[in-house]
Amino acid sequence: MNVAKPRILCVDDEPVNLKLFDAFLVPQGYEVLHAHSGRQALELIREQKVDLVLLDIMMPEMNGYDVCRLIKEDPASANLPVIMITSLQVKKERIKGIEAGAEEFISKPIDQGEVLARIRMLLKMKELHDRLGQAYASVTSLAAFGDETIKILDPAGFDLMPNIDRLVNQIIRQTIDSADRPQIFIVSIRTVSGWKWYYYESPFKELTRHEFELDAQNSLQLPGDGDSAILYAARSEFAAKGLSAFVSRLEAQPLPMAPIKNIFCFLSAELCVFAANYGREVSAYDAAILNTLATQSLLFKLLSDQARQNQEDVVQTVNALARAAASHDVDNDNHVLRVGEFCALLARRLGLNENFSRAIQLQSQLHDVGNIFIPLEILKKKGVPNFQEWEIIRTHTRFGAQIIGNHPRLAMAHAIALSHHENWDGSGYPNWLKGEQIPLAGRIASLADRYDSLRSAKPYKQAMDHQTVCDMISRGNERIKPEFFDPGVLTAFLDLTPQFAEIFERLQG
Repeated sequence: MNVAKPRILCVDDEPVNLKLFDAFLVPQGYEVLHAHSGRQALELIREQKVDLVLLDIMMPEMNGYDVCRLIKEDPASANLPVIMITSLQVKKERIKGIEAGAEEFISKPIDQGEVLARIRMLLKMKELHDRLGQAYASVTSLAAFGDETIKILDPAGFDLMPNIDRLVNQIIRQTIDSADRPQIFIVSIRTVSGWKWYYYESPFKELTRHEFELDAQNSLQLPGDGDSAILYAARSEFAAKGLSAFVSRLEAQPLPMAPIKNIFCFLSAELCVFAANYGREVSAYDAAILNTLATQSLLFKLLSDQARQNQEDVVQTVNALARAAASHDVDNDNHVLRVGEFCALLARRLGLNENFSRAIQLQSQLHDVGNIFIPLEILKKKGVPNFQEWEIIRTHTRFGAQIIGNHPRLAMAHAIALSHHENWDGSGYPNWLKGEQIPLAGRIASLADRYDSLRSAKPYKQAMDHQTVCDMISRGNERIKPEFFDPGVLTAFLDLTPQFAEIFERLQG
């Protein structure tokens, strides 16, 4: 474990005194900085990490009292220990130094043993204070992160790993000076298909995640359901704490992983979190931080499992309704599957997010579910339907919306069923919507459905080839016009015509 040397700033206008400090501080393992004036000292404290200040009182321009007072008034350096050194023996001068905020006051000639003892004591106090402050900041950050996550939470579309990524990003080391944070994070999540393993690193740049395979659960003693355990070990303790086999398997992975020098483990039957390579000794504060992170991760997993279950329920509902509609229309073939793929293809081309694209691929398959209420003799009629029959066929949009209902998880299917025959120019049905009055999902499904319907044989018409349909949609004729379609969706379609042809052939049935 590479622990940074404590950095001591020595402030004195006499070079001989600075050399004296070097002579007994450097052999003790301290890094020493020099300042020849109060102003230079304040600049160094602002610019560099300093752990303690040895401050002479009698200096020109700015005396030690003023320097100490300015150090303590700045929130960034208020907790920086200051030892004031002077040849003055007057009691009121010592009181003045204490009032300026100095932690210690030493008289010249200095006793090196006394100075070193006081330095060790103050550095230990500062280390404890810093750890407590860092732990408080980390836990506060995690709590704020949890609050923000709840505010923007979308349970229906909750995606586990991006949220775990954001959570790890709150804790992992990201700067060269943040030795209080771990260099490595490993998260293992139990899924229906087994344990998934993820390795995180942030080598002073953007956080990266690597998925890898590891059969390591047998080398870890996991608690039972509902229980958890936290375990810490330095490398010399791996064998005694039963971690040697596990760490060896980790280090054998083909990952850009540094040798593990120390590790914190949060273990449970559902999720395990490993934080490794702290740049300093770890404490109970670090255990509290890891426990907070793991608890939030477990909550995220619960939300993810619930979202997956909800999505499976939606898929089953959609499939059941789609099968019911298909059983009423034996000529349907794979029409609904093709429309679903066309819609997803268009959505991705339009730059819509993956949640939208997956949802429209599934829920657009219910666009014609209202046909269940259309008499078979009309749907199967040989020849073009008459006016009254067309009026009945058009009711399938409203019937479809009624069948789907108003459940929030099927809101897109409801919108598509009701609006996929609306036209951009306002000439469609059933509500003569125009332009952006038509839901985006309905505009996408409109083009996907028209393409597939024109390509497919119907009782009253023959199938058309791909190029003929593309020409009809892009140029228009007496039956169809480009003005029927959202211009952005139409442009996306024209860019994707080869993919449309491939999907139609692949799913022709």
